[in-house]
Amino acid sequence: MKAKNIILNAIYHLTLGRNEVQGEVVEATDKGWNVRLLASDKVVKVNNADRFVRKARTIATTGDAPVKARRQSTREGMSALDAAHKVLVDIGTALTVRQITEVIIDKGYCPNLNGSTPQLTISSAIQREITGKDEHSRFYKAGKGLFGAVECWTE
Repeated sequence: MKAKNIILNAIYHLTLGRNEVQGEVVEATDKGWNVRLLASDKVVKVNNADRFVRKARTIATTGDAPVKARRQSTREGMSALDAAHKVLVDIGTALTVRQITEVIIDKGYCPNLNGSTPQLTISSAIQREITGKDEHSRFYKAGKGLFGAVECWTE
């Protein structure tokens, strides 16, 4: 970064040794800058402008630590997994992944499910929940490629 672009009271990512840290420029001196490190509150001298990697993106500061900007969610509708669960509960019986996917797309439950292989997305998500949550899963596997909602399961 160029020395003329370094602003007082701004927060930057800096390299100190092999580490990248965040610091606030508190003072400009003849030989460089005094920077307060956000993690430890120590003030260090930075003599070379090349140590400033980039300006940190922040929206506000709370106390001494910056609050990073959050990306606005552009998602509409529900997640693919929630949509699959809704379809299975509404229909009340086990369905194939292809059938689940067709209903989700037809009813517009998950507009973001527009990739080239939405069936694989649904199948993978359901299987991940079944294996990850075990008995707390919302789904059960009724057969090869056939899934149902636990609420609708009858023996």
